[in-house]
Amino acid sequence: MKNAGVTRPPLDLEECVAGVLIIGVLLGVDDKITAGEVLAFAFLVTLFVGPVQIGTQVLTDAQNAIAGWRRVIGILDTPADVVDPGEAGTPLPDTPVTIDFDGVGFAYPTGPPVLVDIDLHVEPNTRLAVVGETGSGKTTLAKLLTRLMDPTSGAVRLDGRDLREVPFDSLRERVVMVPQEGFLFDSTLRANALYGRLDASDDDILLAIAQLGLTDWLETLPRGLDTRVGQRGESLSAGERQLVALVRAHLADPDLLVLDEATSAVDPALEMRIARALERLTKGRTSVTIAHRMSTAENADEVLVVDRGRIVQRGPHAALVAEGGVYGRLHASWVAQQSVR
Repeated sequence: MKNAGVTRPPLDLEECVAGVLIIGVLLGVDDKITAGEVLAFAFLVTLFVGPVQIGTQVLTDAQNAIAGWRRVIGILDTPADVVDPGEAGTPLPDTPVTIDFDGVGFAYPTGPPVLVDIDLHVEPNTRLAVVGETGSGKTTLAKLLTRLMDPTSGAVRLDGRDLREVPFDSLRERVVMVPQEGFLFDSTLRANALYGRLDASDDDILLAIAQLGLTDWLETLPRGLDTRVGQRGESLSAGERQLVALVRAHLADPDLLVLDEATSAVDPALEMRIARALERLTKGRTSVTIAHRMSTAENADEVLVVDRGRIVQRGPHAALVAEGGVYGRLHASWVAQQSVR
């Protein structure tokens, strides 16, 4: 099976028939074959080539299937980078959580360090914004906090519990991440919202929408909760897809909310709606927002500035602006961009 996955061109019926006719004509000129015999040979060729073509296609499909199966087996045999402790682990409490990074470092395989010696303590009910230039390590912090990856050194703890000791079902229930581009399925708004909590009723969904201040937005949709969002949410704008992700997160009711803020350009009215929903969603719970807009950092309780994998500044927005440094430069650049608009 060394040639698995290689497509072999089947016999061509027209070429075979043409060859028989040409040879038949040549032999017929010398009176070595009759017209009837030529037609008989042409008919027999069609009977022979058909099964050969089918057999060749079956062999090709079988080779492709074997090659694909080998790839699947290779993936299944790959050891998991993140292991669920299961029943041997310690569940998280149903309360706002404390975050601790103790000497955390991270590097991708064969790559340079992305995070270096991160020490961080966040009190419960704190709204923390993480800012920094592209590639500074902001999103890696969020992935470690939700245990999509494990640190290569140090430990990430919630309420004093190492995340490596927390069962997945407890972690996914108490910690929710809203990515930049939440995936929407080709179904109704209701069905997509239910991924936040599968047993939620229509009243629960409508209450969540109302608590986020999004009732007026829902009323603009043609069929309300029955509005179909299209494949990957193509029937909605980028901002509206983010609103659906926020409704999901509100239904999940997590103790820790991690948001990787979307960078998609939205109109001012929708941006205000998103900001209002975020304000209500993060109230009363610990939240960490990977901020791409400085307006998000301005509304946070604390701002964490990451540069080249290290925490270089921390404090309230106003204090960091006065301090200057990396945050002052980022804020000045953002203000300049806003004035151009």
